[in-house]
Amino acid sequence: MIKGLFKAINLLLLSVGSMCVLADNSISTGTELKSEKTRLLANSSKWKTLLHYRKQGLSKRIYSEVDDDDFFFSATGKTSSHSELVATIEALKVDKEGDDSARCRFPARLNFISRHFPELKLTTIDCPKFDKWKDSIQGDQLFLIFPASYLNSPSSMFGHTMLRLDGKQGHTLLSSAINFSAYTDPNDDEITFTIKGLTGGYPGYVSLVPYYEKVNEYNHIESRDIWEYKLTLSQPEIDEFILHIWELNEIRFDYYFIDENCSYRLLTILDAVNPEWQLSEAFTTHTIPTDTVRSLYKAKLISDVTYRPSKSSHIESQRIQMTPRIRVLSKKLSIAPMMESKQPYFLDLSAREQAQALELAYDYSRYLNLKKKMTDPDLPKRSLQLLSLRSKVSFSGESFNEVKTPEYRDEQGHDSYRSAVTLGRQDNLTYAEYGTRVNYHDWLDASKGFRRGAQIEMLNARIRVSQNNIRLNRLDLLNIRSVGARNRFNHPISWQVNTGYERWASDNLGHYHLKAGGGAAYEFAPILLYGMGVGQLAYGQRYAHHNRLGLGVELGLLIQRETFNFVLSGDQLKSVNQSADSYNIKLGAAYALTGNQQLRFQWERQSWNDRGKNDMRLSYVLYH
Repeated sequence: MIKGLFKAINLLLLSVGSMCVLADNSISTGTELKSEKTRLLANSSKWKTLLHYRKQGLSKRIYSEVDDDDFFFSATGKTSSHSELVATIEALKVDKEGDDSARCRFPARLNFISRHFPELKLTTIDCPKFDKWKDSIQGDQLFLIFPASYLNSPSSMFGHTMLRLDGKQGHTLLSSAINFSAYTDPNDDEITFTIKGLTGGYPGYVSLVPYYEKVNEYNHIESRDIWEYKLTLSQPEIDEFILHIWELNEIRFDYYFIDENCSYRLLTILDAVNPEWQLSEAFTTHTIPTDTVRSLYKAKLISDVTYRPSKSSHIESQRIQMTPRIRVLSKKLSIAPMMESKQPYFLDLSAREQAQALELAYDYSRYLNLKKKMTDPDLPKRSLQLLSLRSKVSFSGESFNEVKTPEYRDEQGHDSYRSAVTLGRQDNLTYAEYGTRVNYHDWLDASKGFRRGAQIEMLNARIRVSQNNIRLNRLDLLNIRSVGARNRFNHPISWQVNTGYERWASDNLGHYHLKAGGGAAYEFAPILLYGMGVGQLAYGQRYAHHNRLGLGVELGLLIQRETFNFVLSGDQLKSVNQSADSYNIKLGAAYALTGNQQLRFQWERQSWNDRGKNDMRLSYVLYH
């Protein structure tokens, strides 16, 4: 809504400018440019996608999503595709040499206009910068790159997408990564960062960097697995893609975390190559990476998929292939390699076990070097010692099996949008509910394709009908939980944040709240146990002075399987500014009927000021 208002105001201002100068364009152009052919081409899908035209804002008017004057030749090019076509032709007709000429700056537009206006004889000219750039990234294969979700970054909670262009570089890591990202201000606090990200306050730019930089950032530093999807573009389509990427060099788009983000922008760039794909058409309110991958599959543009495991996935794969005794030794070796390698319990191991212990210790030390190189200057020295020790072990085979490719990819999980129909009973009261959630995943949702212990929900609403009353029972604006199992080599912090509105069963009163917490989790076979310290700020009628600060603990267990999930949790909060305390016990079980259908049962006991009620619910859930 906020974004729509911003764009509606912007469109009004641009439209006023359009009325003032549009007449001048038609007066100054030649006869051939006033033809019906020109107007038809200005309304063609190819020309409009080259200009990134799209229905915008509350008015649904069509204009360009580009927010940079340097992208347009006409003063009204953002709102009038015809005036921009006329102005572009006039600019291309100018017999000017060099990189600053229109023919060098907009080669994709030059191709389009030359095909439809051969009589203009718009020949190519020498473009030193463009020719050198094109030669350096010369490509014949295009890939969509999908780094998995990263909950510690608000802009990457749902994953990230970029493109990779392979060519004569010879090695994949030397290929060019095409990335669209927001240029944020490092001095902005979290609230400012969020507001700007939601309202287009940051500029977004398309950039090209060596792929190895992105692999280092996502695979190694952030420990995110990467999926690489080979696209079935022909060589002419790849050439057209390269030309358009050049046109977007240093061109600003306003960046929106919800919809006009990395995933959406890359789809619009591909649409400019072939508008018939209509890859971006389905994304009007929000865009997340998994849905963009699905859109490419739907268009039959994906031919092959490659898995690139992260550094932490490598370490975890090695860890589970070792016995507990060697895990302990490997951790000791990473701390004191020379001393531990002389101990009898190391020397008595087989050659393969010694190799396993040293290789895991080395990989772990390299992983720590990325994370803590500023706080532990001896890490590089220990890594070299471990490498030297490994070279002296007389075992030349493979110490470990390769990292297993996950059975399911992210886009193979349930769809993002969720609707639910519920029949429930609250003590002696029977009710019905309708629930809807914009995205993305909670602990009871089918876990296929999703990271265990991760929950990200936005705009999750439940409307309850009972005794002829209709009311909002719950609205989660944001609900994030990240619970990762700790072990000898990985120490993730479990955390949660939730804000929104909730009506409590205990007294039928609602409150607005912000709840946050942090703690740890441990794995025991199929069970993930966690504990967190939590705090809550709340505002509502039940509280003295209508506000409350509560502090306490939350304990829970989680079982997640392909078709069956189970959650049991309980929290107790002590009030800091009044005497009454609260506790909340939840139990939930869910069974997946299909990939996008589910049945779930939930029981909850809420208590406030020694008044408690039970709530039981049976729901049919549909993902779409």
